[in-house]
Amino acid sequence: MVENYAAVLYLFSCMEKGVLLVFQKNESLGNVKTRLAVKVGDAKALEIYRQLVRTTYSSLVGLTFPIWVFFSDFIPQHPDYSPTKSFLQRGEDLGVRMKNAFSDAFDLGVEKVILIGTDCPYLDFTRIHDAFACLDNADLVLGPAEDGGYYLIGLKKNADFLFEGLTWSTSLVLAQTLAKAENQGMIVKQLPVLGDIDTLEDWLTYSQE
Repeated sequence: MVENYAAVLYLFSCMEKGVLLVFQKNESLGNVKTRLAVKVGDAKALEIYRQLVRTTYSSLVGLTFPIWVFFSDFIPQHPDYSPTKSFLQRGEDLGVRMKNAFSDAFDLGVEKVILIGTDCPYLDFTRIHDAFACLDNADLVLGPAEDGGYYLIGLKKNADFLFEGLTWSTSLVLAQTLAKAENQGMIVKQLPVLGDIDTLEDWLTYSQE
């Protein structure tokens, strides 16, 4: 459950009601970048993941919205980055975990919620601000990834159906999400297509740029 609701509610009474959610896997050997680890080994995969995490948080410096980090397995006592608030992801799969995170935010009265992961080093400060701005005139904002998923999703009200019945971690995720949104008559805006880092080829492309 979300801790210290009163303090968080006070926080949002003092600033614009928007929040950035960051989904982060705990940095442990053998549990991150598993597809990449097949080619480079667990230790190198962990090193790469740590670099991606640092890059993600570097891009958020100066962001005016509160940042809530949702960790995969446990909340570290001394995280590398100190977010506005830390939480534990809840749910048996990614869709349920994302749905619950959005629900937590909307239950607290937040009006704009953007969620990102830590796998897209091309995502920058400007695009995140653009995503919040998109929600002025849209119900849903998506950042399409080159692999057919998305690196960012934003909403201004709960839409549980967007996270139900999808084939996660496949090239179908974006198309399935857009189909669900269209079926519900949602106004959708999309950010530029960006690459994320899942495979050795992805990493080599990024590191050589």
